[in-house]
Parts: sequence; structure tokens; C-alpha cells
Amino acid sequence: MHLHTGLLTLCFGWAFAFYPNRECPDVGLSDLTDEDITRNAILTAVATFMEGNPLPGKPGFKPGELVDLVPLTPTSLFKAYFRADVSPNQFIQAIQNIVTGNDEVERLYAQQSDYHFHCEQITKSITLFQQYRDEIFTQIKVSKDKMDVNAYEKAQLKMGMALHILQKFYSNTNWVEMGKRTTYRHLVNASDPVFPIASSAIKTCKDCLPTESGSLNCSGNLLVDNLLTSGYKKLETCAAKPKGKCGHGGKYDETRLQSPTGGINKETANPELSPHSNLHDKAARLAENATVEFFIGPGFGFLDSLGPSVFRKFFNLQGYSLSFVIDTTSSMSDEINLVKTICINIIKKVMNSSDAPYNYVLVPFNDPSFGPAIVTHDVAYFQSQIGALTATGGDDCPEMSMNGLKLALANSEPRSNIFLFTDAGAKDVALLDEVMIQASSVETQIYPMLTGYCSASGDIVEDNEYMKLAKVTGQHYTRVQKGKLNSVLGITELALNSAPAVLVQVTERTKKLLFYVDETLRELSISVKKNNDVPFYFFLLTPGDTDKTRSRRKRAVTMDAKVSSLVNTTNYQVVKVQVTQPGQWAVEMSSLDTYTFEIAGKSLLDFSYKIMEEKNGYVLPIQGRPEKGAEYILSVAVEGDSGKLTLTRVIIFDETGKINKAYDVNKSTDSRGQLRVSVPVRFNLTSFTLGIAGKTESGSEFHRCKPHLIRTESISLKLSEGQKSTLIEGTSLDVVVVITNEGPDQTFTFNVKDELSLMKSFTPSSALIRKGEKATLTATLIAPKTVAKQTSSLVTFTAKGGASMNYLKSVMTVVPKPEEIPDEDPPQYKITKEGDSCRGIRQSLLRCKSFFWETTFLAWDTKSAVTVEIGLPADKTPKTSSLNCDDSVESGVHRSSCKYRSDCCTPYVTLIVKDATGNKNLLKVDFSEKENYAG
Repeated sequence: MHLHTGLLTLCFGWAFAFYPNRECPDVGLSDLTDEDITRNAILTAVATFMEGNPLPGKPGFKPGELVDLVPLTPTSLFKAYFRADVSPNQFIQAIQNIVTGNDEVERLYAQQSDYHFHCEQITKSITLFQQYRDEIFTQIKVSKDKMDVNAYEKAQLKMGMALHILQKFYSNTNWVEMGKRTTYRHLVNASDPVFPIASSAIKTCKDCLPTESGSLNCSGNLLVDNLLTSGYKKLETCAAKPKGKCGHGGKYDETRLQSPTGGINKETANPELSPHSNLHDKAARLAENATVEFFIGPGFGFLDSLGPSVFRKFFNLQGYSLSFVIDTTSSMSDEINLVKTICINIIKKVMNSSDAPYNYVLVPFNDPSFGPAIVTHDVAYFQSQIGALTATGGDDCPEMSMNGLKLALANSEPRSNIFLFTDAGAKDVALLDEVMIQASSVETQIYPMLTGYCSASGDIVEDNEYMKLAKVTGQHYTRVQKGKLNSVLGITELALNSAPAVLVQVTERTKKLLFYVDETLRELSISVKKNNDVPFYFFLLTPGDTDKTRSRRKRAVTMDAKVSSLVNTTNYQVVKVQVTQPGQWAVEMSSLDTYTFEIAGKSLLDFSYKIMEEKNGYVLPIQGRPEKGAEYILSVAVEGDSGKLTLTRVIIFDETGKINKAYDVNKSTDSRGQLRVSVPVRFNLTSFTLGIAGKTESGSEFHRCKPHLIRTESISLKLSEGQKSTLIEGTSLDVVVVITNEGPDQTFTFNVKDELSLMKSFTPSSALIRKGEKATLTATLIAPKTVAKQTSSLVTFTAKGGASMNYLKSVMTVVPKPEEIPDEDPPQYKITKEGDSCRGIRQSLLRCKSFFWETTFLAWDTKSAVTVEIGLPADKTPKTSSLNCDDSVESGVHRSSCKYRSDCCTPYVTLIVKDATGNKNLLKVDFSEKENYAG
């Protein structure tokens, strides 16, 4: 509860626009967040695209048939489009990458006005958004279909950052207040007309009216209805609220009580936080419509600009890849032939069904060569390419398998299946951590299939690199004797599943395993493996079995027409079973022993998760791996294929699959088909997996788990506070990462990589960090001397020490040198103190010289130094008057703190406040109308 309380305050304290997501504890039920807006818009855009682009050979769709689905969710959309059970998991990951990019703006640019349309930075914000959009479009166009999965991930992150800017226009400007019910098309299409913007000299707001409760009523506080304006909020790039200008507003706006009081933001439906809360829904809907236009606007949107094939790829709409990484050294000739004959026959069984992969990837590797990656949709061509492989060389045993896996991961769709065939260890084993990070980030499963092993050092390795890969990605490490690979190749069939769902994955000593089967499952796979060579068998018990059927099923289970055997060796057996009845099932073993079970099937009932932390007052997805023992928010979203679901538990499993911690919840799908919960967690295990339990509409219990192993680390990497992430062409930038060690004292080695080679050097290369202490890693990035357009690079920082390793990814952006914009804005001023000591004096001219008045004021300009002059002719300026100013520069703002003093014979003055380019503002003080003065 303490964690939630802290987050509540922080979320309110930093809110600049629509909240990032619903994990922020005090998002109201009627609030629409950045994630809601982005997710809804993507679903609408993709549904519209699918309606116009039906699958080849399938009937078309009527207008609105997909867009108007109720509820419109990734699951309902995919099921309707493919007319089959096809998992939307890859699509969900694309959405989440875009949402994460949206969140990153709050992590990196929370204090920059132009990312939020604050402080009338409207032209700058529009330009910034259009630069992001142009960068993404240009990058993809230039690549000409050569972008790999990593490049698409970066593009998705950048897309989210662009959408953040776009969506803030509607919450932070007065577009909605002007009665606009359509989007501002110029934002997403620069060729459309520009709407005029209020100049700095125009007053845009008046004071909000106080209410009896002490709050402010800001209805009607705007003074302009034909010019764009936005609210001011004190930031690094926004020093103060000018006289007559609107505030951002809300109880955490420092300027809310400064005239004009209140503000105009519409970020929430809570009037305490949003002065124009009554317009929140309209603003959010317009932001959603603008996001849809960004993607599918006719003639200018992402779809029309880049084409349908890129649109499919960008949103991961194709499905999964089936990838083979094959050792082509001379000792592998028999294995290559077996892969060609057995695996291709299995693939051909499903090639015309919904379970067929989107494409096939083949990566050969040898020593020192590896690749190229062959990517195809054609099974016959794939077969011919495998058949064309030549087995030669490889005399020193270890081969370049990690480079082969890296290439396969880069060319496979997210959440795919990669089969690795080799009889040797990895010569390039130093790349293991990089491969594991890459596989985990796209949730791809790697199946190592070995007919031998030798390490690069020549030593026997108990927990070798392939075992680690299999464990992290949630698959089994399979080792068989030479010539017997055919006995396990049936496992390939398990990967041919368009809607994979894992029910149980556990290692334990038992003779009987109980598990639940729900009605969304049509088939199951039962995988049982053990480490010794003592023969075993098992049989299944279903809810309808009696003692008689139990004895009949014993040992003869594989003879049942509803059961087929895929793998049958001494220590590894896999069968597929048709589901006839939901309820509690059991696997009963022939003897008591330690077994590894995986119960999986085909179902659209699945879940996704995010591990989140507090940052800048928001709750945002973590970067890298979670820190052991630290507090986080675990967000779980359940996707179901139909009906009303209820989530009852969120579960943390240890590395063996046993329950470590279960969180009881009671949540049902809402009217939009969403079932999502968040729970505060502390991960105390070195590694773990996640699962859920709940009930279907009919009352059947369901269980799901994610096989990917999540590792916690004692080391964490964070960008230093206030770290900049933008380089101007021809300049350098030091990126500082703070590394904290909560584990034992140890020496860590560091590395920094980026795809555009911006990184010139980093220091230190290693450091001893004691428990509880920090170190800083500084990387110097150098931008090219000239760049035509904005471009970005994904920089990865890693720290490794002993068994602990963590990483941080951050997007660094290079921009052209900004064009000089003429400074036409006059400096601003604010009177801080007035002393009218002349009041009540009715004396002669001689006497008034003995009395004085003074005014203290602050003048500032964001571009150049400020000077202040007395605006009276020399012969009219009292000899007793004085003007004293102290100049300073703070956060790029030039300030002049001044005091003017004069005798009461001249109870008025006009002061001229000028900037370096000659722009003027007049400060007038006049007490003469308040009293009659002698003279």
C-alpha cells in the first residue's frame, strides 16, 4: 500500500497531458490515457486496412464489418480477419513498442515545452512532430525492404514519440475550446492550411472565477476564439507565465494562482487537475482521430506513403516465422538430410492452414563464415535451399552458431520459433548475452537440437550456452546421438501453431501431475522429459475417466485415435491430444521420478505483461532487466477469444515452475473487452516466469504461463537525471549512465554499441563497484558534420560482472542545425513590488521632492539580453530618480531584476524594456490619477 500511495502523489505532481497509461493509480474511470488513445487508434486503423485488404482467396468485408466489432480488441479483430484462431501476440507487441515510445517522452523530455505544446510553443511543436514523422517515413523508404526486426522496433519506438507530440496538441491547446470538432489536419499533413497563432502581445486568458469551495471555475476564461494558444507551465524551457497568457492549470501548476489564474488543460476528467475537464473526452477523441489519420489518412498517412506491405510488417500482422539455423560443417551431412526430409514433410501438412508460418528463414553457419539469411514464403524453395547446403570444413569443432542465431533473430518475425541444429559448441560464445537479450526482447523461442557438443576451450561444460538459451526462451535443450536426430524432429510440429498457449511448465519429482483444461482449447501437447535414461511411460486421465477407462488407457494411450506421438525416446516423449472435455486432467507416470512437463495447446486465451517502475511521476515500463529485490508494478492484460473472463490470480513461478508467489485478484472484462490488472511486486528470485489463473464464462478454470525466463539482476543501469538525448549536426554529446550494484563487490566490464556508429568512445571500460555503491559510465557520441534530416540511433549500454548482467537501450537523435528564426517577440516583465508612498500628499512643489515612491520588477527574454531605459526625455527625468538592474542568465533565460525610484513630484514613469534585436515592451507606472499633486 505504501508503494501505491507514493505513486499517487507523483502521478499528480508531474501530469503534463493525457496520462501515459492506466497503471498510474489515480487515473479516473472516465479518463482516456495516451495508451488508450494510441491503442484504440491503431485498432481502428488496422481494422480499416484489413477491411480493404482481405487475405488472398478469402471473401471480402463489408464497410465497418471489422471496424465496428464489439468489442474491438486485437483478439476479436484477428479472429474475424483470419476466420480462424490466429494469435494477435505479434500485433500486441507492435502496439506495446509504440506505447513504450510514447512513454519515453515522459522519461527523456518531460521538461521540454515543444514535446507537449506548452507555453505557446505551437510552431516548434508542429515542426518537431513533422521531423519525427519524416524521419520514420524516410528511414523505411530508404531501406527498401532491408529493415530487420531491430530496425522496425526502433521505428515503432520513434513512432510512439511522434504520436505523443501529436496527441498533446488536443489536451494542451485551445483547439477544442474554439468549437473545432474535426482534427487540425495541418499537423499530420503539412500541405494543409496553417491556423493562425496568437502572438506574444495578445492576451489570451482572463482570471478564472473563485467558487465557494475555494476552487476555480475556468469556464469562459479564454479571450481568443480565432487564434491558437496553449497554457504556460513552469519548465526548464519555460521560465514564467507572461502577463495575460493562459496557464496550464491544475492544482500542481505553480502558476495557477498567478493572473490570469487557472488554466486550460484537458488532460483528465478531474476538475482539480484539469480546469477544462469537461472537454477531456472531446479532446481525447480528437487525439484518437488524429492518430488514425496519421496512419491511414488518404494520400498522406503512413499506409499511403509507404504501402500495404510495409504497413503489415510495421504492425507485425503477418504471423510468425519458422527458422532453421544449421551447422554446415562436414560432420553434419546426415543431419542436414534428415532436416530436409522430416521437417519439410511436417511443414507441408499445415502449409495451407491457419497454422502455417508467415515465412521461413534459413541461416547456415560454419567457421569462420555464417549466413546469408534466406527468407521465403515458398516451402518448395525453402526445401531446395536446405537441400543445396554443402557440409564441409569445421575441423576445430566449435563453430559460429551465435552469429547464425543473431542473423536468424534479425530476419524472423517477433515471437517466432528458431531450430538450431549443430554438433558443436559456439566459438563466438561471447555473443551469448547479446543473443539472449535479442531473443527475450521479441519473445522468440529457440530450440537447440544437438547431436554432439564441444566447448571453445575444450572443457566439459555442464550448463552450456545452448542449455542457457533454451532455458531463457522457454524451450527444451535436446541432445541425441549421431544418426538419431529423426527420433526428435517431430517436435517441429509443436512450433506450427498459430495460437500457442502454455498451460503448465514445471520440473518436479512426482508420479502424477494435475492440470486444468478450459473449453477454449481444442488440442493439447503433452511433453515429458527427464535427465536419466531409465525408460518411462505415462497415460492421461480426463474428467470423464473411470477406474475402468483408467486401466485401459495405461500405456496404450498413443494407440488412441485422438492421440498422436511426436517424440518417443528413452528420456523424452511428446504427444498431441484432441480435447474432448474441459476440467481437471492428469498425467500419470509409470514411476516416481523427477520430470520436466510442458502442457501446451492452441487457444486465443492468453496474456501479456509489463514490468513497470515510477519515473518522473509516472509509472513507465522498465528498461533492461528488473533489479532483484526492488519494488515494481506488474501489469497484466488478458486476451480472450470470446465470452466474459474473470481473472482470479497473478502468479510468479520459480525457475522450476513451482509457485513462488500468487496475488489474488477478482477482475472481469469490461465493456470494451479489456481485462487488465496491476499489482505491486517485489522480485526476490534470481529468475522466474509469470502466469495467470481465472475462470471462463462457463465457469471452467483456466491457467496460462509464459515460458520465457525473466532474470533479475543485482546491477541496474539508468540514464542520469536531466540527460539530453539530442545531438545537433557536427556536435558531440556525453551520455552518462548511472550504474548501481546491490549485489556483492565485483568488477564489472562495460560496453556501448549503436547502429549508426555515433559512439566515439566510452569510459571506463571496467570498474570495481562495491555493494550499495554507484559508478558512472560516460559515452561520447559525435554527430556527423551535416545531416539532411533528423535521424536516430538505438544505443545499447551493458554492464557485466560474474553472473550478473544488465542493459539499457535508449534512442539518441541527430538533428540538423536549427534555422535562425527572426526574434520578433519583445521581452516580458512582471512587477514584483509597488511602493506608493506619495499617496495622500497635497503639498507644494518644494515639499513633494522630499517624498519618494519605487517599483521593483523582473524583465526577461528567452533569446537575448534585456536592457531597461527610462522613457522620459532628459529634461523631464527627475534628477532624484534612479534605475538599477542586476542581470543574470538561468536555464537559457536572460533576466534583469530592476528597481526604479523617483520623488513624488513625478509620480509616473514609462520604462522601455528592450532585447538585443530591438524588440520593445513598455512598462508604465502612473500614480497621478490616484491623487492630486501640487505643482
